[in-house]
Amino acid sequence: MSGETKQRIGDLEAEIVRLKAAQPTLRDQFAMVALNGVLTAIPFETAFNIEKITLSCYKVADAMLEVRDAKN
Repeated sequence: MSGETKQRIGDLEAEIVRLKAAQPTLRDQFAMVALNGVLTAIPFETAFNIEKITLSCYKVADAMLEVRDAKN
């Protein structure tokens, strides 16, 4: 196998790793669903702290994962 081919394979393997890392985790997906629900429930005109809301959504996601893991 030529050096160029090895380099290309290495580049492709690195790209696969990068793409896998860019995928939302199950925790991220749970938090996104929770955030969607929270944001639809809050009137648009209401002032809110988005950082607190997003942290709360990740707490919900963590709780969901704990329940999921406990059942398995």
